[in-house]
Amino acid sequence: MFLASLLSAFAGAWLFAAAPFTVTMKSAGYSARSDGETVTVTRVEPKSVAAEAGLQVGMQVKRIDMPARAFIKVPLAQLDATDLQDALTPQPAESLWLKVDPHPKGTTQVILQSREPIPDNLFPSVPLTQAQMERLTPMQFGLYHGRLQQAFVAEQEQPRLEFKQDTTAYVLKGKLVGVEGGGATSLWLHPSLDVRTTCRTGLEQLEVSGTVKGLDFTLRPEGTRHNGEPFEVAPALWAIPNVLQQCEGSPKPLEKSLHVKLICKGKPPLERDVTVKLAVRCDMPSPVSRRPLYLREPWNFMVGDKTPLQVQVSAHQLIPRPTEATLVEVDADGEVIRRLRPLPMGKNARESSLQVEVPLDTTVARTVTLALEARFSDGSTWISEPDTREIRSQAQLEAEHREVMEAHAKMAAFEKRFAAKFKDPCADLPATEKWLEAQPDIEYASAEEDGHSFSYKVKGALAPLIFSCHRHR
Repeated sequence: MFLASLLSAFAGAWLFAAAPFTVTMKSAGYSARSDGETVTVTRVEPKSVAAEAGLQVGMQVKRIDMPARAFIKVPLAQLDATDLQDALTPQPAESLWLKVDPHPKGTTQVILQSREPIPDNLFPSVPLTQAQMERLTPMQFGLYHGRLQQAFVAEQEQPRLEFKQDTTAYVLKGKLVGVEGGGATSLWLHPSLDVRTTCRTGLEQLEVSGTVKGLDFTLRPEGTRHNGEPFEVAPALWAIPNVLQQCEGSPKPLEKSLHVKLICKGKPPLERDVTVKLAVRCDMPSPVSRRPLYLREPWNFMVGDKTPLQVQVSAHQLIPRPTEATLVEVDADGEVIRRLRPLPMGKNARESSLQVEVPLDTTVARTVTLALEARFSDGSTWISEPDTREIRSQAQLEAEHREVMEAHAKMAAFEKRFAAKFKDPCADLPATEKWLEAQPDIEYASAEEDGHSFSYKVKGALAPLIFSCHRHR
């Protein structure tokens, strides 16, 4: 009973698969019927491609000689309706070679020549799937590879817009002490957005807009030196009081949404929404510092020196970028007492550091304290960490020389006495340390617990002496 049921099921499945069907090839003007064993022409329209080729009703189509189609993997009579219709349709601008029976006099083939031209956009969407590629003729396959090359070139020419941003604010004792991945004025925090654009046709402009008042701005091509080179955008997104408030409760990231519109010459605009985040770390010192000012040679000045001071300035690297920068002299409280010279900012935010010469007033011995004063577009100003240069008189120089000589003398005298006391000071470090601490001319003494070294400082000496026990054994 089971075997009979199984055979009945197989027979039913075969009968279902072999059910006759008819397909019509409209562009060629004929129809054919498949019964699972043969494919027979059932209709040929007068003056059609099929009629001109000599195809007649009653002819059996045995196989396709040309063109080769990868999806035809079984005899024609075993193809389903979709595959058979595609197989028996001549492709645009191509001929279809059919092996028929009975065949026309003098040949075994009927050649159907398509009247359709190749479409202007044969492959509107690429790449194709494997199944789609199997339906291509050799000529279509060649055209497909050409279309892939065109798509690759077009893809390379498409505008590209990439963003990278990671900003953390550090708050210590209720004050903003630093920003990693950005910067700040006394009024606003500016996250740094590293932007990379690719405009093979040339950058026309980059527009950035958002919900923050006054945020909208446009970047012109002169803001970058080369196509595809990263550049920096640092909009004012968070008021400083709002940042500080994050440390009054549970700190959480602050977020702002920006809309970016990239316009490349001759290309449709590329638009994107970007979320900018700010993390706030409370009661933590900042791992970064802004030092746009470095005092260089000469390292020492004498009263009356006329040599200008070499100053290295990196004001253009501040975030946000200042509208003005001035080299100033400040007093002990950091207040500006003299403006020495304005500093050129240049147009490009990636310019190298600027080296300038500054003449100093050396008429009297004193400490000169210099700083950078930056003014920003929001009206606020900022004074950098100061740096100093000493202007010494001849008397001061002689006094310092005497101090050095006296220090050397004190050190030499103690070392002589120390050497006389200990043949091997490392033999018993606790005893050595105890003796050193008891000497009236010793400022301090200490010894490592592991016995590797000890140190001491003679009163009046310029530096301590560190003694390595390993080197002297």
